[in-house]
Amino acid sequence: MGVLLRPAREAVAPAVGQGVGQGAGQGVLLDMEYEQPRMVVPEPDAAGRPELLHRALAGWVGAIGPLVPLADAGKSLRWAEAAVRLMERGLLPSGEVLHCTEHTEALVLLQPEELIDDLALRCLAPLAHCGPTHGRRLAQTLLAWLETHGGAPEVAARLGVHPQTVRYRLRQIRELWGAEIDDPDRRFEMELVLRAQRLRGTLGETPRQGRT
Repeated sequence: MGVLLRPAREAVAPAVGQGVGQGAGQGVLLDMEYEQPRMVVPEPDAAGRPELLHRALAGWVGAIGPLVPLADAGKSLRWAEAAVRLMERGLLPSGEVLHCTEHTEALVLLQPEELIDDLALRCLAPLAHCGPTHGRRLAQTLLAWLETHGGAPEVAARLGVHPQTVRYRLRQIRELWGAEIDDPDRRFEMELVLRAQRLRGTLGETPRQGRT
């Protein structure tokens, strides 16, 4: 399933029904009655179909959900709708019709915002008193350390800083989190939160408390 964003209210329908299915399985079905038009895209990965779709949808923006059995079409549609919402917020590329399967990390991590923010309140609480600049640097270092599973040289290479700088930051991180930094469950939560924040462009920021 796919969802499109109209480039203009009176935009001419894309030519997805004109030759898109030739040599690539059954043709695409398009419903322009929605504010955000819907598509049924059989065999989106069939030979030649991605290129044909790309040409037919030129000038349009949207998302195509993952390939699923017909009975589960609603699931594919929900993924496409979620991707379009992220595109509208500038959190996913919006220059073309993208495939959800190429942006799984963003779709998984950016949708449950309240849950991620609540988790960030707990996981990143030690950064709250570090100041925004220093807190962001510590967050970048912590995420690089969690992703590389390496020492100061590997983290330094990833961040483009001197290993001694990384060692200093890692000492601070251990002082801030204590034994919690060695707990596998806490480390997983930290990496989850930090990856989500990196996708949002808010790495190291602690969500404000007091929401209802």
